[in-house]
Amino acid sequence: MRYIKFKQEKEFKNMTSININKEMFGQLIHKEKPVLVDFWAPWCGYCRRIGAAYEKISEEYSDILIAGKVNIDEEPQIAEAEKIEIIPTLVLYRDGKAIDSIVAPESKIMIENFINEALEK
Repeated sequence: MRYIKFKQEKEFKNMTSININKEMFGQLIHKEKPVLVDFWAPWCGYCRRIGAAYEKISEEYSDILIAGKVNIDEEPQIAEAEKIEIIPTLVLYRDGKAIDSIVAPESKIMIENFINEALEK
């Protein structure tokens, strides 16, 4: 995971997931590319377990989406605004709107299926 400053979408190509702060969140979800956001916390054991699968997804799907992570302890206002009550929750945004979400995905395959089904909407 890398902490980077938001500049242009091309900076996110071929990168693992990025840590998203409040300022970046509003800008990212309005990008042309869909944005997959993992709402998580460091104390959440299940969040850490699916972390590797999420990082693989962020690499493999970098051509079609931007993958980011919101630490709900560091950015509670984002989690509250997005009505995140259970973690991990993955939300896929397109054109500034949440198009679908999944809570506690069990595997990489489950995340991939979620992405593919959500992008068809």
